[in-house]
Amino acid sequence: MDLERLRDLFPITEKAIFLNHAAISPSPTPVIEECQKWLVHHKKYGDMFFPNLDEILEGINEDRKIVGNFINAEFPEEEISFTYNTSYGLAAIAEGINWKNGDKIVLNDLEYTSNSYTYQALASKFGLELEVIPNIDGALPMESFSQTIDHSTRLVAISHVQFSNGFRIDLDELAHICHEKEAHIMVDAIQSLGAVPLDVQELDIDYLASGGYKWLLGPLGTGLIYIKKELAESLNPSFIGSMSSDNPLELSHHPYSPAPGAKRFQASLGPHTLLIAKAVEFINNLGIMNIYSHIMSLTDQIIEYVQENSNFKLQTPMEDEHQRSGIVNFTCPNGEEVVNRLRKLPYPIVTSFREGGIRISPHCYNTEEEIQTFLDQVKTLSSQ
Repeated sequence: MDLERLRDLFPITEKAIFLNHAAISPSPTPVIEECQKWLVHHKKYGDMFFPNLDEILEGINEDRKIVGNFINAEFPEEEISFTYNTSYGLAAIAEGINWKNGDKIVLNDLEYTSNSYTYQALASKFGLELEVIPNIDGALPMESFSQTIDHSTRLVAISHVQFSNGFRIDLDELAHICHEKEAHIMVDAIQSLGAVPLDVQELDIDYLASGGYKWLLGPLGTGLIYIKKELAESLNPSFIGSMSSDNPLELSHHPYSPAPGAKRFQASLGPHTLLIAKAVEFINNLGIMNIYSHIMSLTDQIIEYVQENSNFKLQTPMEDEHQRSGIVNFTCPNGEEVVNRLRKLPYPIVTSFREGGIRISPHCYNTEEEIQTFLDQVKTLSSQ
């Protein structure tokens, strides 16, 4: 990657050192321009210059291919649908499962609320059993899943990367454990897609949902779901709309017949389809392995510095490099105040405070110099 040219595509670099891509990311110029184009066209002209509905649907299929190929879906047109965010995607899939009283869902205590509330509500509604695996020093041991998942387990819900400390689960091994017991795995991928390579076929993932506004560098209100083809036909979602039918060109009242595969989850038209595909195109052009290698190099720099300073302590598990992601969390004296003061510098440095520590999440356009500036400022501010 040509870092200098890449940075020219991110207007945020003129205003701040942004190291908070695990929150709401700034977008690159091509994605911003696509957002502006959509908004200006829609607000100026309504549907005056829109293509015909059949052309729009064909365009959505092309977007499905772009996004599906990014995660290596085998049948993109039948396994990809577009949503508004991760929460909507997770809830839409989970609500469409034909639950039986006594089915068990396995969660863990590191999850963001979006990957917890949905299943708590379903458990109350359908008489399901919830089992929550506790973390050990910020990690989720695979042995705990092996001991918990049994033949009554219907679903294991897991984030590929945990939002608070960056712990990355071994999805390959976890999916294998699930499938041995005939359970399915639901993956919240919002903290990995765009930063960490993810292949749904290689990992044998059943369901996946992600928003587009973090590591994918897209706008708010964008998201995607992936559903393995052989499972999609068994789901019966009620979060549906005009585009969820097998004949979306028939707009008058008629008996509803679900669209094939994941298309039945496509409730409506909107920028959430076009704009996330544009963001994925940007990531694809850079190459996800290039991005991943760059992010790992920057996080290596942070980890090394933290480990060499006695006043700092890592909260991100480090025992296995395969548990690493784009997120590093560490504690320091007056950590929350430091985060607030960093944002008030003449040239602000943007991070987050999570679980008692400073959470850093750099991306493809950040530099070693920016990381060093951040670390120097933390050392200074935390000692005042």
